[in-house]
Amino acid sequence: MSWMQTVVDLCIKGGFFMIPLGLVALAGIVLTIERLLYLRENRLDSDQFHFDLKTALKENSIDQAIVLAARTKGVIGRVLQEGLLRIRAGEKDVGAATEKIILAEMLAMEKSRGWIVNMSQVAPLLGILGTVWGLVIAFMTIERTASTDPRLLAGGIYQALLTTVAGLVIAIPLIIFQEHLRKQTNHILGLLDLYLVEIKEWLALNHKAESARNA
Repeated sequence: MSWMQTVVDLCIKGGFFMIPLGLVALAGIVLTIERLLYLRENRLDSDQFHFDLKTALKENSIDQAIVLAARTKGVIGRVLQEGLLRIRAGEKDVGAATEKIILAEMLAMEKSRGWIVNMSQVAPLLGILGTVWGLVIAFMTIERTASTDPRLLAGGIYQALLTTVAGLVIAIPLIIFQEHLRKQTNHILGLLDLYLVEIKEWLALNHKAESARNA
């Protein structure tokens, strides 16, 4: 018997609650793939990008910095490009230049992550509900037959164990991935903060030099 046939048989024996558990698992897989693609889009050589950004700013070439941001995929590229364009247009405050787009990007970051957390919490609860239901069936069998023959009770107990296992099998990978996603998201935001500080310091130096020339 193949492993696939074994899985199908276990799902059938798990009873009705294997259906919502299967839907939760499917949703978790889709959300995980979507977030993996998101993380892939945001992958970059942070050291090289930092060096190129500092070089462009040191040369006071905001156009070069905008081109660098434009060819960088993901959150960092979009935020820096928007901020630098607004600075070139006359904005003096980095925070004001990037506030709106950062809020939009944060909403996009949290959208699927929240659902992954929900799926990881719902799966074990459904498993426990299936377990309780299986035990109810077992006790109903005892009451109806006035017998404790293990063969009569096996169906309810089987269902109870399988739904518990299924709930945990779904929840554990989602919890692990959710933590990985949290760390990667914080890493992206940390790099973004670093690059924004570089731009802020460059603006402060330019403002100081301009004040000195006007004095």
